[in-house]
Amino acid sequence: MYIGVDYYPEQWPKTRWSEDVRMMKELGINVVRIAEFGWSLMEPEEGTYDFSLYDEAIELFAKNGIDVVLGTPTATPPAWMVRRYPDILPVDENGITISFGARRHYTVNSTTYQEFSKKIVNEMAKRYGQHPAVIGWQTDNEYGHEKSDRSYGDEDRARFQDWLKEQYGTLEKLNETWGTVFWSQTYTEWEQIPVPRKVYQEHNPSLLLDFDRFCAEAYNRYNRLQVDELKKHIDERQFITHNFVYTGLALNQKEMAKDLDFISFDNYPVWGGLPEPITPGNIARQHDLCRGTKSGKGYWVMEELSGAQGWSRIGYLPRPGHLQLWTYQAISRGAEAIVYFRWRAARFGTEEFCHGILDHDGKPKRKFDEVKKVIENMKVFGDDWIAADYKADVAVYHDPENDWAWQIQPQSEMFNYVNEFLRFYEPAYAVNAITDIISEVEELNSYKVVVVPVYFLTKPGFTDKLKAYANAGGTVILTYRSGVKDEHNVVTDQTLPGDLAEIAGIEVNEYESLQSGQVNQVEGVQGAIEGIMSDATVWCDLVDPVTAEVLAEYRNTFYSGQAAITRNRTGKGTVYYVGSAVEPAMLRPLYKEVLADAGVATVETPENVEVLFRGESGSEFMSVLNHDTDAAHSFELPEGKWQDPVTGEVYEGTFEIGSLGSIVLKKQQ
Repeated sequence: MYIGVDYYPEQWPKTRWSEDVRMMKELGINVVRIAEFGWSLMEPEEGTYDFSLYDEAIELFAKNGIDVVLGTPTATPPAWMVRRYPDILPVDENGITISFGARRHYTVNSTTYQEFSKKIVNEMAKRYGQHPAVIGWQTDNEYGHEKSDRSYGDEDRARFQDWLKEQYGTLEKLNETWGTVFWSQTYTEWEQIPVPRKVYQEHNPSLLLDFDRFCAEAYNRYNRLQVDELKKHIDERQFITHNFVYTGLALNQKEMAKDLDFISFDNYPVWGGLPEPITPGNIARQHDLCRGTKSGKGYWVMEELSGAQGWSRIGYLPRPGHLQLWTYQAISRGAEAIVYFRWRAARFGTEEFCHGILDHDGKPKRKFDEVKKVIENMKVFGDDWIAADYKADVAVYHDPENDWAWQIQPQSEMFNYVNEFLRFYEPAYAVNAITDIISEVEELNSYKVVVVPVYFLTKPGFTDKLKAYANAGGTVILTYRSGVKDEHNVVTDQTLPGDLAEIAGIEVNEYESLQSGQVNQVEGVQGAIEGIMSDATVWCDLVDPVTAEVLAEYRNTFYSGQAAITRNRTGKGTVYYVGSAVEPAMLRPLYKEVLADAGVATVETPENVEVLFRGESGSEFMSVLNHDTDAAHSFELPEGKWQDPVTGEVYEGTFEIGSLGSIVLKKQQ
């Protein structure tokens, strides 16, 4: 297994390099990622290339048995390029050109920038494409991050219009699909169609969604441009990847991943200004997204937080145990390599306060020792753990376009797509059900339960799969605002939940969007949630049962007594409908009942204790992770004997794990 660091030789005197490499070898590091921000060194002036610094660094690593991943440097176009070719700069929604001075200051729609990108990637590939120490390539760095996913300039507009011509063929079809008769927006020439810069009110939601799709496709094409240039010169053994971030950007990671050997991900459980890490379930969600991006294929964590992070504001200091815990969580959910960010905190530049394994003084301390322990433990496992199968019983649907549609029309100031996704992902996580995050292209037959959070923007193909799956015996959990829009961001003319109404066995004839300060009440009236009272926020669907039975009802409003949660038998299967944003205290017992009825294996653990399984029954690995920073917790291990491969100790029955403890156990025959 590869465990490495992100290293920036250009930021340190060459006299320090050998000491850094010596300490890396002491730590057990076997791979480094370098060069992703080095364009001005590689091409100090137009058409003049100088790779001498990286030649020297790579040779040093090679002599010491450390492999190298090279990043193409296109996230940071150099100053000479911007001054000579200002047309490469992106434009924000207010029409303001973004300045040189940070990073990601380019638009992928610039033909000028595309040509410069092809040239530098080509030169790098020719230089290092056959180098034995170079094992792979990372294209660019964090596409679309820091609001660079959308650009609104003149060249962007021209390309958007070209893209629309490809999609619609005729203006008549576009006008009909978008409903441009509204507010007299009918287009008679392609050139009339704007990019959605700032307006007094809001743009047509269909235009906005198509613009997001265009931006995503533009990044796909730009990434493909780099991949194609690399493949002209690199050895077949060298891989190509990209380090994604998953923050609602106008990127379709799954589509882009088709051009990559595997995907990578930058895992930051805490960032500048945050008083504590994001929830364990939220971290798990991101890992499941990574694994789902290439339909279950393993991925790399190309940047794994190793110290307090931040630019102008410094975030929470990871506690002793966090680095191992987050590393184990990543591997348990499908990561095949961990690269810690960064080796040493920079003494200058925007990221001065992004702390690494080493701090500014370059001395090995607590974090160094913790990473060393992780690497020593991983040597015991070899590749058996990361090669073990990951088999999920529960699928949770995710579509970036659904996220974009929600961003366009959140409908309540209380609505946040990630938060609502987590609301319906977290109850399965809480009982340690093994989960996948899937898209519309996956088949559903292998899953026992499919959860579909806030399915606002529907896709005909996936809707058909859901109906067939439910009728064939599957269990589906639908939520409020399901079936509202078609794929063009146009509201259905059917009674909600639209095309899903029959399998849900309900009608939604009215609903209420709840704003900040508005709280309703829902009370369980049947099954595992009977007698449980929960606050209801964000949204209330007034559910009229047709063939469904009522599991919970609203209280304290004019629609007191109206159904809020229902269950319907359809064909051989079951469909649940959760009509409001109720609390975990109601959703968790509901999910326990749903999962038990569907035959999904779960493990009861205390709050903040996560259990994950990989491998075949009888010889599987079980990770136990206590995310609690203050307290130890105990729980009952699954049946059998479980051995710690590191110490050889065998456990069965009640197991206690300390605060921020993490351990991997193997089932004994």
